[in-house]
Amino acid sequence: GLYIVSKQRQLRLRAIAHAIDEGDYDVIALQEVWMLQDYEYIKQTVSPKIKYAEYFYSGALGSGLAIFSRYPILSSTFTRFALAGRPLRVLEGDYYVGKGCASVCVRVPEIGLVDVYTTHLQAAYGDKDDYEAQRITECWQIANAVRASVAQNRHVILTGDFNSIPSSLCYKIIKLHGLMTDSWMQLHEDTLKDAQVRFERHELSASECIQHFGITCDSPLNTWTKRVLKQHPFAKDIGDRLDYIFYSASSHLQCIQSKVVMEGYIPNTQWSFSDHFAVHSLFTINNTNQDHSPFNTGQGHTLPNYTCLMPSTFHDILDVIQFDITRSARSSKRLLVFLGFCLIAVLALFIVQVVLSSTYSTTDRANFIISSIIIYLFIFLFSIVGTIALIVGFVFGKTEQRSLMQYARDISNCLRHVET
Repeated sequence: GLYIVSKQRQLRLRAIAHAIDEGDYDVIALQEVWMLQDYEYIKQTVSPKIKYAEYFYSGALGSGLAIFSRYPILSSTFTRFALAGRPLRVLEGDYYVGKGCASVCVRVPEIGLVDVYTTHLQAAYGDKDDYEAQRITECWQIANAVRASVAQNRHVILTGDFNSIPSSLCYKIIKLHGLMTDSWMQLHEDTLKDAQVRFERHELSASECIQHFGITCDSPLNTWTKRVLKQHPFAKDIGDRLDYIFYSASSHLQCIQSKVVMEGYIPNTQWSFSDHFAVHSLFTINNTNQDHSPFNTGQGHTLPNYTCLMPSTFHDILDVIQFDITRSARSSKRLLVFLGFCLIAVLALFIVQVVLSSTYSTTDRANFIISSIIIYLFIFLFSIVGTIALIVGFVFGKTEQRSLMQYARDISNCLRHVET
Protein backbone atom coordinates (compact mmCIF):
# COMPACT_ATOMS: atom_id res chain seq x y z
CA GLY A 1 0.00 0.00 0.00
CA LEU A 2 0.91 3.66 -0.45
CA TYR A 3 1.68 6.03 2.40
CA ILE A 4 -1.46 7.81 3.72
CA VAL A 5 -3.60 6.56 0.78
CA SER A 6 -3.86 2.92 1.92
CA LYS A 7 -6.03 2.34 4.96
CA GLN A 8 -4.48 0.45 7.91
CA ARG A 9 -1.35 -0.08 5.80
CA GLN A 10 1.11 -0.85 8.58
CA LEU A 11 -1.28 -3.14 10.41
CA ARG A 12 -2.06 -5.11 7.25
CA LEU A 13 1.53 -5.38 6.00
CA ARG A 14 2.77 -6.51 9.40
CA ALA A 15 -0.02 -9.06 9.64
CA ILE A 16 0.95 -10.38 6.21
CA ALA A 17 4.59 -10.60 7.31
CA HIS A 18 3.69 -12.64 10.40
CA ALA A 19 1.34 -14.88 8.41
CA ILE A 20 4.18 -15.65 6.00
CA ASP A 21 6.56 -16.31 8.88
CA GLU A 22 4.11 -18.74 10.47
CA GLY A 23 3.71 -20.68 7.22
CA ASP A 24 6.06 -23.07 5.46
CA TYR A 25 6.95 -21.39 2.17
CA ASP A 26 9.92 -21.64 -0.17
CA VAL A 27 9.12 -18.66 -2.41
CA ILE A 28 6.82 -15.68 -1.81
CA ALA A 29 5.94 -13.03 -4.38
CA LEU A 30 4.22 -9.84 -3.27
CA GLN A 31 2.66 -6.93 -5.14
CA GLU A 32 1.77 -3.38 -4.05
CA VAL A 33 4.56 -3.18 -1.44
CA TRP A 34 5.33 0.42 -2.39
CA MET A 35 6.84 1.55 0.90
CA LEU A 36 10.44 0.45 1.37
CA GLN A 37 9.98 0.36 5.14
CA ASP A 38 7.19 -2.22 4.70
CA TYR A 39 9.48 -4.38 2.57
CA GLU A 40 12.25 -4.11 5.17
CA TYR A 41 9.84 -5.11 7.94
CA ILE A 42 8.63 -8.16 6.01
CA LYS A 43 12.21 -9.09 5.12
CA GLN A 44 13.32 -8.88 8.74
CA THR A 45 10.29 -10.81 10.00
CA VAL A 46 10.68 -13.76 7.62
CA SER A 47 14.51 -13.80 7.53
CA PRO A 48 14.94 -16.67 10.04
CA LYS A 49 13.24 -19.02 7.55
CA ILE A 50 13.54 -17.17 4.24
CA LYS A 51 16.94 -15.51 4.03
CA TYR A 52 16.95 -14.12 0.51
CA ALA A 53 14.87 -11.26 -0.84
CA GLU A 54 14.76 -8.81 -3.71
CA TYR A 55 12.92 -5.50 -3.98
CA PHE A 56 12.35 -3.92 -7.38
CA TYR A 57 12.64 -0.18 -7.94
CA SER A 58 10.86 1.53 -10.81
CA GLY A 59 9.02 4.72 -11.66
CA ALA A 60 8.38 7.66 -9.36
CA LEU A 61 6.72 5.55 -6.66
CA GLY A 62 8.21 2.10 -7.29
CA SER A 63 6.90 -1.10 -8.83
CA GLY A 64 5.63 -2.46 -5.51
CA LEU A 65 7.05 -5.89 -6.39
CA ALA A 66 9.10 -8.05 -4.04
CA ILE A 67 10.25 -11.68 -4.08
CA PHE A 68 11.40 -13.69 -1.06
CA SER A 69 13.18 -17.02 -1.46
CA ARG A 70 14.47 -19.81 0.72
CA TYR A 71 16.96 -20.56 -2.06
CA PRO A 72 19.88 -18.23 -2.87
CA ILE A 73 19.02 -15.63 -5.51
CA LEU A 74 21.59 -15.86 -8.31
CA SER A 75 20.35 -12.90 -10.35
CA SER A 76 17.44 -10.50 -10.66
CA THR A 77 15.88 -8.51 -13.49
CA PHE A 78 13.08 -6.02 -13.93
CA THR A 79 11.36 -5.29 -17.23
CA ARG A 80 9.22 -2.18 -17.24
CA PHE A 81 6.06 -2.35 -19.31
CA ALA A 82 6.07 -0.22 -22.45
CA LEU A 83 2.48 0.80 -21.71
CA ALA A 84 0.92 1.11 -18.25
CA GLY A 85 -1.58 3.79 -17.34
CA ARG A 86 -2.03 7.32 -18.67
CA PRO A 87 -0.42 10.50 -17.30
CA LEU A 88 -3.62 12.55 -16.97
CA ARG A 89 -5.26 9.90 -14.79
CA VAL A 90 -3.25 10.92 -11.77
CA LEU A 91 -5.52 9.38 -9.14
CA GLU A 92 -5.15 5.93 -10.71
CA GLY A 93 -1.39 6.27 -10.33
CA ASP A 94 -0.41 3.40 -12.64
CA TYR A 95 1.59 5.60 -15.01
CA TYR A 96 3.72 6.88 -12.13
CA VAL A 97 4.48 3.68 -10.23
CA GLY A 98 6.41 2.10 -13.08
CA LYS A 99 4.59 -1.19 -13.53
CA GLY A 100 6.54 -4.10 -14.92
CA CYS A 101 7.57 -7.72 -14.52
CA ALA A 102 10.21 -8.69 -11.96
CA SER A 103 12.12 -11.95 -11.81
CA VAL A 104 14.81 -13.73 -9.87
CA CYS A 105 16.80 -16.81 -10.79
CA VAL A 106 17.28 -19.36 -8.01
CA ARG A 107 19.03 -22.70 -7.99
CA VAL A 108 16.94 -25.54 -6.59
CA PRO A 109 19.31 -28.46 -5.86
CA GLU A 110 16.98 -31.14 -7.22
CA ILE A 111 16.04 -29.55 -10.56
CA GLY A 112 18.52 -26.77 -11.30
CA LEU A 113 17.71 -23.20 -12.26
CA VAL A 114 14.23 -21.76 -11.70
CA ASP A 115 13.17 -18.31 -12.87
CA VAL A 116 10.52 -16.87 -10.55
CA TYR A 117 8.48 -14.01 -12.03
CA THR A 118 5.99 -11.70 -10.42
CA THR A 119 3.95 -8.88 -11.89
CA HIS A 120 1.04 -6.51 -11.36
CA LEU A 121 -0.84 -5.66 -14.54
CA GLN A 122 -2.84 -2.56 -15.34
CA ALA A 123 -6.25 -2.52 -13.63
CA ALA A 124 -9.51 -1.98 -15.50
CA TYR A 125 -11.08 0.53 -13.08
CA GLY A 126 -14.81 -0.02 -13.36
CA ASP A 127 -17.24 -1.39 -15.89
CA LYS A 128 -15.67 0.32 -18.90
CA ASP A 129 -12.29 -1.27 -19.51
CA ASP A 130 -10.09 1.35 -21.18
CA TYR A 131 -6.92 -0.60 -20.54
CA GLU A 132 -7.46 -4.00 -22.16
CA ALA A 133 -5.03 -3.23 -24.99
CA GLN A 134 -2.38 -2.16 -22.49
CA ARG A 135 -2.80 -5.38 -20.49
CA ILE A 136 -2.52 -7.36 -23.72
CA THR A 137 0.82 -5.72 -24.53
CA GLU A 138 1.98 -6.34 -20.96
CA CYS A 139 1.07 -10.02 -21.22
CA TRP A 140 2.82 -10.26 -24.57
CA GLN A 141 5.99 -8.91 -22.92
CA ILE A 142 5.65 -11.40 -20.07
CA ALA A 143 4.93 -14.31 -22.41
CA ASN A 144 8.08 -13.58 -24.40
CA ALA A 145 10.11 -13.29 -21.19
CA VAL A 146 9.02 -16.66 -19.81
CA ARG A 147 9.52 -18.26 -23.23
CA ALA A 148 13.09 -16.96 -23.19
CA SER A 149 13.61 -18.55 -19.77
CA VAL A 150 12.32 -21.90 -20.99
CA ALA A 151 14.54 -21.61 -24.06
CA GLN A 152 17.49 -21.42 -21.64
CA ASN A 153 16.36 -24.75 -20.10
CA ARG A 154 15.13 -23.09 -16.93
CA HIS A 155 11.97 -23.92 -15.04
CA VAL A 156 9.55 -21.02 -14.69
CA ILE A 157 7.10 -19.97 -12.00
CA LEU A 158 5.03 -16.91 -12.89
CA THR A 159 2.96 -15.19 -10.21
CA GLY A 160 1.04 -11.98 -9.75
CA ASP A 161 -2.08 -9.88 -9.97
CA PHE A 162 -3.02 -10.10 -13.64
CA ASN A 163 -6.27 -8.15 -13.32
CA SER A 164 -7.71 -10.58 -15.87
CA ILE A 165 -10.29 -13.34 -15.55
CA PRO A 166 -9.63 -16.83 -17.01
CA SER A 167 -11.74 -16.16 -20.12
CA SER A 168 -9.79 -13.02 -21.04
CA LEU A 169 -7.39 -12.57 -23.94
CA CYS A 170 -4.61 -11.78 -21.46
CA TYR A 171 -5.03 -15.14 -19.75
CA LYS A 172 -4.93 -16.90 -23.12
CA ILE A 173 -1.72 -15.12 -24.08
CA ILE A 174 0.04 -16.22 -20.89
CA LYS A 175 -1.23 -19.78 -21.08
CA LEU A 176 -1.14 -20.47 -24.82
CA HIS A 177 1.66 -18.24 -26.06
CA GLY A 178 3.72 -18.14 -22.88
CA LEU A 179 3.18 -21.93 -22.64
CA MET A 180 2.36 -21.69 -18.95
CA THR A 181 0.16 -24.00 -16.86
CA ASP A 182 -2.35 -22.46 -14.45
CA SER A 183 -1.57 -24.34 -11.23
CA TRP A 184 -4.98 -23.72 -9.62
CA MET A 185 -6.96 -24.58 -12.74
CA GLN A 186 -4.90 -27.70 -13.32
CA LEU A 187 -6.15 -29.15 -10.04
CA HIS A 188 -9.71 -27.78 -10.00
CA GLU A 189 -10.83 -27.84 -13.62
CA ASP A 190 -12.67 -31.15 -13.22
CA THR A 191 -14.77 -29.84 -10.32
CA LEU A 192 -15.67 -26.41 -11.75
CA LYS A 193 -18.74 -27.61 -13.64
CA ASP A 194 -20.22 -29.25 -10.56
CA ALA A 195 -19.42 -26.17 -8.46
CA GLN A 196 -21.19 -23.96 -11.01
CA VAL A 197 -24.30 -26.13 -10.84
CA ARG A 198 -24.28 -26.02 -7.04
CA PHE A 199 -23.84 -22.24 -7.09
CA GLU A 200 -26.81 -21.78 -9.42
CA ARG A 201 -28.87 -23.85 -6.99
CA HIS A 202 -27.72 -21.54 -4.16
CA GLU A 203 -26.00 -24.45 -2.44
CA LEU A 204 -22.64 -22.68 -2.02
CA SER A 205 -21.87 -19.97 0.50
CA ALA A 206 -19.62 -17.02 -0.35
CA SER A 207 -16.85 -18.67 1.67
CA GLU A 208 -17.18 -21.95 -0.25
CA CYS A 209 -17.16 -20.05 -3.55
CA ILE A 210 -13.69 -18.72 -2.76
CA GLN A 211 -12.18 -22.21 -2.82
CA HIS A 212 -14.46 -23.74 -5.47
CA PHE A 213 -13.85 -20.92 -7.97
CA GLY A 214 -10.43 -19.68 -6.82
CA ILE A 215 -11.78 -16.21 -6.01
CA THR A 216 -9.06 -13.71 -5.12
CA CYS A 217 -10.73 -10.31 -5.61
CA ASP A 218 -14.11 -8.59 -5.17
CA SER A 219 -15.40 -11.27 -2.84
CA PRO A 220 -18.36 -10.11 -0.72
CA LEU A 221 -16.37 -11.40 2.27
CA ASN A 222 -13.46 -9.05 1.66
CA THR A 223 -13.79 -5.98 3.86
CA TRP A 224 -11.85 -3.76 1.44
CA THR A 225 -13.89 -4.51 -1.71
CA LYS A 226 -17.36 -5.52 -0.56
CA ARG A 227 -18.60 -1.90 -0.58
CA VAL A 228 -16.77 -0.46 -3.56
CA LEU A 229 -15.69 -3.04 -6.12
CA LYS A 230 -12.35 -2.41 -7.77
CA GLN A 231 -13.50 -4.12 -10.92
CA HIS A 232 -16.74 -5.30 -12.42
CA PRO A 233 -17.18 -8.81 -10.96
CA PHE A 234 -17.78 -11.79 -13.18
CA ALA A 235 -20.63 -12.67 -10.83
CA LYS A 236 -21.55 -10.18 -8.12
CA ASP A 237 -22.19 -12.87 -5.50
CA ILE A 238 -18.85 -14.58 -6.10
CA GLY A 239 -16.08 -12.19 -7.10
CA ASP A 240 -13.28 -12.67 -9.61
CA ARG A 241 -10.18 -14.80 -10.02
CA LEU A 242 -7.48 -12.30 -10.96
CA ASP A 243 -4.38 -13.67 -9.20
CA TYR A 244 -2.49 -16.67 -10.50
CA ILE A 245 0.49 -18.94 -10.09
CA PHE A 246 1.51 -20.22 -13.52
CA TYR A 247 4.41 -22.57 -14.11
CA SER A 248 6.21 -24.53 -16.82
CA ALA A 249 4.83 -28.00 -16.16
CA SER A 250 7.20 -30.88 -16.84
CA SER A 251 8.10 -34.33 -15.59
CA HIS A 252 10.42 -32.63 -13.08
CA LEU A 253 7.97 -30.07 -11.71
CA GLN A 254 4.27 -30.71 -11.03
CA CYS A 255 1.70 -28.89 -8.92
CA ILE A 256 -0.01 -31.16 -6.39
CA GLN A 257 -2.00 -28.57 -4.41
CA SER A 258 -3.30 -25.08 -5.05
CA LYS A 259 -5.69 -23.04 -2.93
CA VAL A 260 -6.71 -19.53 -1.92
CA VAL A 261 -5.25 -18.44 1.43
CA MET A 262 -5.37 -15.39 3.71
CA GLU A 263 -9.08 -15.11 2.94
CA GLY A 264 -9.95 -14.60 6.60
CA TYR A 265 -9.57 -11.59 8.84
CA ILE A 266 -6.41 -10.36 10.52
CA PRO A 267 -6.39 -11.88 14.03
CA ASN A 268 -8.30 -9.79 16.58
CA THR A 269 -9.69 -7.45 13.89
CA GLN A 270 -12.58 -7.25 11.45
CA TRP A 271 -10.34 -6.41 8.49
CA SER A 272 -9.09 -8.55 5.63
CA PHE A 273 -5.35 -8.79 5.02
CA SER A 274 -5.67 -7.11 1.63
CA ASP A 275 -8.18 -6.29 -1.10
CA HIS A 276 -6.90 -9.46 -2.82
CA PHE A 277 -6.68 -12.91 -1.28
CA ALA A 278 -3.46 -14.88 -1.74
CA VAL A 279 -2.81 -18.01 -3.79
CA HIS A 280 -0.70 -20.88 -2.45
CA SER A 281 0.54 -23.67 -4.73
CA LEU A 282 2.56 -26.68 -3.68
CA PHE A 283 4.87 -28.38 -6.18
CA THR A 284 6.49 -31.78 -6.21
CA ILE A 285 9.97 -32.24 -7.61
CA ASN A 286 11.09 -35.32 -9.51
CA ASN A 287 14.86 -35.55 -9.79
CA THR A 288 15.17 -39.14 -11.00
CA ASN A 289 16.29 -37.91 -14.41
CA GLN A 290 19.63 -36.13 -14.54
CA ASP A 291 18.38 -33.94 -17.40
CA HIS A 292 16.80 -30.98 -15.59
CA SER A 293 15.53 -29.15 -18.66
CA PRO A 294 11.80 -28.37 -18.38
CA PHE A 295 11.03 -29.45 -21.94
CA ASN A 296 12.35 -31.80 -24.50
CA THR A 297 13.84 -29.34 -26.97
CA GLY A 298 12.91 -31.66 -29.80
CA GLN A 299 9.24 -30.87 -29.20
CA GLY A 300 9.63 -27.39 -30.70
CA HIS A 301 8.65 -25.43 -27.59
CA THR A 302 11.74 -23.24 -27.88
CA LEU A 303 11.16 -22.19 -31.48
CA PRO A 304 10.41 -18.44 -31.64
CA ASN A 305 7.32 -18.91 -33.82
CA TYR A 306 5.82 -21.75 -31.75
CA THR A 307 2.48 -20.88 -30.17
CA CYS A 308 -0.74 -22.56 -29.09
CA LEU A 309 -2.89 -19.49 -29.75
CA MET A 310 -5.63 -19.98 -32.33
CA PRO A 311 -5.88 -17.63 -35.35
CA SER A 312 -9.27 -16.41 -34.11
CA THR A 313 -7.68 -15.36 -30.82
CA PHE A 314 -4.95 -13.50 -32.68
CA HIS A 315 -7.59 -11.60 -34.64
CA ASP A 316 -9.45 -10.71 -31.43
CA ILE A 317 -6.20 -9.41 -29.93
CA LEU A 318 -5.40 -7.33 -32.99
CA ASP A 319 -8.93 -5.89 -33.04
CA VAL A 320 -8.54 -4.68 -29.44
CA ILE A 321 -5.15 -3.12 -30.19
CA GLN A 322 -6.38 -1.44 -33.37
CA PHE A 323 -9.36 0.01 -31.51
CA ASP A 324 -7.01 1.45 -28.88
CA ILE A 325 -4.75 2.94 -31.56
CA THR A 326 -7.77 4.78 -32.96
CA ARG A 327 -8.85 5.89 -29.49
CA SER A 328 -5.35 7.13 -28.67
CA ALA A 329 -5.16 9.08 -31.94
CA ARG A 330 -8.49 10.77 -31.21
CA SER A 331 -7.40 11.64 -27.68
CA SER A 332 -4.11 13.08 -28.93
CA LYS A 333 -5.89 15.14 -31.56
CA ARG A 334 -8.24 16.63 -28.96
CA LEU A 335 -5.33 17.61 -26.74
CA LEU A 336 -3.42 19.18 -29.63
CA VAL A 337 -6.52 21.15 -30.65
CA PHE A 338 -6.75 22.32 -27.05
CA LEU A 339 -3.07 23.30 -27.26
CA GLY A 340 -3.91 25.47 -30.27
CA PHE A 341 -6.69 27.10 -28.29
CA CYS A 342 -4.26 27.83 -25.43
CA LEU A 343 -1.77 29.44 -27.83
CA ILE A 344 -4.49 31.63 -29.33
CA ALA A 345 -5.69 32.58 -25.84
CA VAL A 346 -2.16 33.53 -24.74
CA LEU A 347 -1.65 35.61 -27.88
CA ALA A 348 -5.01 37.34 -27.40
CA LEU A 349 -4.20 38.13 -23.77
CA PHE A 350 -0.85 39.64 -24.77
CA ILE A 351 -2.64 41.85 -27.29
CA VAL A 352 -5.14 42.93 -24.64
CA GLN A 353 -2.27 43.73 -22.29
CA VAL A 354 -0.56 45.87 -24.93
CA VAL A 355 -3.80 47.76 -25.60
CA LEU A 356 -4.37 48.35 -21.89
CA SER A 357 -0.78 49.45 -21.45
CA SER A 358 -1.04 52.10 -24.15
CA THR A 359 -4.49 53.30 -23.04
CA TYR A 360 -4.70 53.20 -19.24
CA SER A 361 -1.15 52.91 -17.90
CA THR A 362 -1.00 56.62 -17.03
CA THR A 363 -4.65 57.67 -16.65
CA ASP A 364 -5.92 54.86 -14.38
CA ARG A 365 -2.86 53.32 -12.78
CA ALA A 366 -4.65 51.24 -10.10
CA ASN A 367 -7.06 49.50 -12.50
CA PHE A 368 -4.23 48.96 -14.97
CA ILE A 369 -2.14 47.12 -12.35
CA ILE A 370 -5.08 44.95 -11.28
CA SER A 371 -5.97 44.15 -14.90
CA SER A 372 -2.35 43.31 -15.70
CA ILE A 373 -2.11 40.93 -12.76
CA ILE A 374 -5.28 39.11 -13.84
CA ILE A 375 -4.15 38.92 -17.47
CA TYR A 376 -0.71 37.54 -16.56
CA LEU A 377 -2.30 34.97 -14.25
CA PHE A 378 -4.43 33.74 -17.15
CA ILE A 379 -1.39 33.77 -19.45
CA PHE A 380 0.48 31.66 -16.89
CA LEU A 381 -2.48 29.29 -16.52
CA PHE A 382 -2.93 28.80 -20.27
CA SER A 383 0.83 28.32 -20.68
CA ILE A 384 0.95 25.57 -18.06
CA VAL A 385 -2.16 23.80 -19.33
CA GLY A 386 -0.97 24.13 -22.93
CA THR A 387 2.42 22.64 -22.05
CA ILE A 388 0.71 19.67 -20.40
CA ALA A 389 -1.51 19.24 -23.47
CA LEU A 390 1.61 19.27 -25.68
CA ILE A 391 3.46 16.69 -23.58
CA VAL A 392 0.50 14.35 -23.12
CA GLY A 393 -1.07 14.85 -26.53
CA PHE A 394 2.08 14.71 -28.62
CA VAL A 395 4.85 13.02 -26.65
CA PHE A 396 2.82 10.44 -24.71
CA GLY A 397 0.11 10.14 -27.38
CA LYS A 398 2.51 9.41 -30.21
CA THR A 399 4.55 7.08 -27.98
CA GLU A 400 1.43 5.12 -27.04
CA GLN A 401 0.26 4.86 -30.64
CA ARG A 402 3.63 3.70 -31.95
CA SER A 403 4.03 1.20 -29.14
CA LEU A 404 0.62 -0.27 -29.93
CA MET A 405 1.49 -0.33 -33.64
CA GLN A 406 4.71 -2.21 -32.91
CA TYR A 407 2.92 -4.79 -30.79
CA ALA A 408 0.33 -5.18 -33.53
CA ARG A 409 3.17 -5.79 -36.00
CA ASP A 410 4.85 -8.36 -33.73
CA ILE A 411 1.59 -10.20 -33.11
CA SER A 412 0.72 -10.10 -36.82
CA ASN A 413 4.07 -11.69 -37.63
CA CYS A 414 3.29 -14.51 -35.22
CA LEU A 415 -0.18 -14.90 -36.74
CA ARG A 416 1.30 -15.13 -40.23
CA HIS A 417 3.35 -18.18 -39.20
CA VAL A 418 0.29 -19.79 -37.61
CA GLU A 419 -1.82 -19.36 -40.74
CA THR A 420 0.85 -20.63 -43.15
